[in-house]
Amino acid sequence: MVQWQGKYHFMAVGGMGMSALAKILAQKGVSVSGCDLQAQFMTREDLIGCGVSLYVGHDPKHLKNADFVVYSSAIKPDNEEFQAAIGEHIPVLHRSEILADLLDVEFSVAVTGTHGKSSTTGFIAQALQLLGYDPTFIGGAVVNPLGGNAKLGTGPVVGEVDESDGSLVRIPASLKVVLNLDDDHLPFYGTMENLAATMQRFILGRPHNSVSVLNYNDPILKGMDYSSRRVRWCGFGSPDIGVDSLQLEGINPKVRLSYGGKSYTILNNKIFGKHNGLNLAMAFSSLIVMGVKPDAAAEVLEQVETPRRRQQILGTINDTAVMVDIALHPTELKALREVFESGKQRVLLVFQPHRYSRYKLLFKEFVQELSHWDDVVITEIYRSDEPPEDISSYPLFTEISSRNKYFYPDKEKLFQDLPSIMNGYDIVLFAGLGSIGNWAEEFFIENSSKS
Repeated sequence: MVQWQGKYHFMAVGGMGMSALAKILAQKGVSVSGCDLQAQFMTREDLIGCGVSLYVGHDPKHLKNADFVVYSSAIKPDNEEFQAAIGEHIPVLHRSEILADLLDVEFSVAVTGTHGKSSTTGFIAQALQLLGYDPTFIGGAVVNPLGGNAKLGTGPVVGEVDESDGSLVRIPASLKVVLNLDDDHLPFYGTMENLAATMQRFILGRPHNSVSVLNYNDPILKGMDYSSRRVRWCGFGSPDIGVDSLQLEGINPKVRLSYGGKSYTILNNKIFGKHNGLNLAMAFSSLIVMGVKPDAAAEVLEQVETPRRRQQILGTINDTAVMVDIALHPTELKALREVFESGKQRVLLVFQPHRYSRYKLLFKEFVQELSHWDDVVITEIYRSDEPPEDISSYPLFTEISSRNKYFYPDKEKLFQDLPSIMNGYDIVLFAGLGSIGNWAEEFFIENSSKS
């Protein structure tokens, strides 16, 4: 077990996963500092409240008295501060190494997969909290009932594990929850086969007595060899925990599950969509494997909430609800569309593509999915940590066959026109993982006082 001593400096501390790690270490009483290119980010005040010293930008001066430097994949090898740490022989740690050490405890839960991992991690941690287990929560999103994106507790450690860069193979966990595999992050992996092989290494990794809860309806997961590890399946037709039915009551998921010859029902009025019904089923299965009684698991999962910016309604402007969601993949956009179609709501989608690589890789899939939305606003691409490219989302705008479509390359013009465009809609949905979430909050604050 790691002895957390010395000063840890986090580069790109504004990232949701990085700030969660920094917050946990600070709550443990460790000296922590951090820097980010952005002066403002969602968890800034949380970190300051935990005693973390924050700096804007990257500068070797930030390394003063640092015993360890923690970086994410957003930091490139030629970064001046990163190079200075190496030159000064300060141990440089990838964020996954810190997460691995935090999960290397008596009992831990690691949740991963292409879609739904932040929500499912939050569901499991909230359920354990409601059951009195006082979990440590290390999330990839802010979960209000847990006090943010991280919480230090005395019970099991529940952490979200990012599959984007292959570093998850470092992560040990008593219980490994894998939701699904989809064609994201292929610029790193190259092929789905490579992604699948990496996920298999994670499942078969430390510790030897781990248990995995896997989606029985994911064909890639189902096709792997797990003969050297214990596996429990969840899904339609599963031999372990079965999903017997999944339907919506309005827009809320109602999932009926079978386990041990008995039937259990979860109806959650706080969350939206069938996709979250499946996330609830995976959380239920995880709690069962942990030894929670099925009745108790079903009961507390009716009380959990989705994280911030997951189908989050900020409020209303002239009878139109303003919603924000981090959907960045065609599959995620489809799941949202099906929620609104079931409720017969008229929705104006404001979509910001995230990363040039994803935009190019899934261009045809984006065209196909966005064309199913009647009313769409396309903004320019948010490049995230990728180098600048001479590429625009305008071709996506021209290709989609939505009934009403708009292209706004900058926020200012969008904010100017959107109040009149959104009249008559039930919902205006800001979707994406870049700056679009901040735009949604800014737009709501600017216009709610006028309505």
